[in-house]
This record gives sequence, structure tokens and C-alpha cells, in this order.
Amino acid sequence: MERIEGLFAAMRAASQELEWPATEARDSGLDTAGELAERYAQAISEALCGHFRSSHASLWLLDGEPGAYRLRCLGAHAVDGPSRQPPVCEQRAYPGYFDALLSEGVFNCADARTDPRLSTLQPPPTWRAMLDVSGQINGRTFGVIALGERDQARVWTKREELDLRRATAKACLHLHAWRHELEAV
Repeated sequence: MERIEGLFAAMRAASQELEWPATEARDSGLDTAGELAERYAQAISEALCGHFRSSHASLWLLDGEPGAYRLRCLGAHAVDGPSRQPPVCEQRAYPGYFDALLSEGVFNCADARTDPRLSTLQPPPTWRAMLDVSGQINGRTFGVIALGERDQARVWTKREELDLRRATAKACLHLHAWRHELEAV
């Protein structure tokens, strides 16, 4: 795994390219907030796949109320074919997943087929192995970066978890700056 500084440089470059346009510029046909967020999330996800050598990475925004939270996928990148994951993940459909993310800040799953939080779900999760980390702003969970392996189990290292926590914190700061534009998407 390459040094984390390369990932952070890619994240900085993605955020600098996506300065939010002024309202009058948006009216003149430039990219919408949703399009910019998707491009940012795809650029970040591609850099994450490269850094962690995972088959999938995605950036999600958390919204809703306690007990009825949902994650909305802002963008994703997969190196092993198109993703079949839904664009929205509802808390009621994945209670064990949300419990771990909201209480511990991480969902680390080496094998979804044997993990009791996921093994009984129908349909089964898209990813065989997952490392998802939530980011908080002012004590409130704001977004999630998700890594996945489609076809094989994977034991995620503590170093990978720590690096993903750092990357998630940076991405959530960028998203928080754009929060009002993203709420309308």
C-alpha cells in the first residue's frame, strides 16, 4: 500500500476542482451541485480503490432521523465491473450495519457470508468484505466512506482502518462545506 500522502493529494486535487459555482453561474448552465458532488465522490473513490487496492469504494451522505437514517451514495468507483449496490441504504434494512457505524464509527466485515450482522440478509450484501467508516462533524455523523471486495473475503488491517478514518474525516470536511447545496440534491 502506497503512502497515505498520495491519497490525500488526490483528495485535495478533487476538492480544488470542484469549487461550488456562484448562484448566477449555476443559472447559466454550469454543473449543478449534484453533478459536482458526484464527480468529487467518483474522484475520491477512484483514489481510494488505488490506495487500498480494493475492488470498490464509495462516498455516502447520511440524512434522516434516528431510527430512520439513510445513506445516499454520492459517487462510487469499482475496478471489477459495475456495482449492483442500490443508491440508497436504509437503516431499517441494515440495522446491524447502522448500529456499528453510528456507535463505533466503523463497520469492519471480513466476510459478509459469515458475519452475523449480515449473513441473514436477503438479498445478500453486494460486497463480500467491507470496511466502512463514518465521519463526524461537531459530534454528528455526517458521511461514510465504504470500501468493498466483491468476490473474496478480506481481513482489513488496523493500518487500513486508521488510514480510512483519516481519509473519511477529510472528505466529510469537504462535504460539510457543501452541505446546503447537497441537501437539495
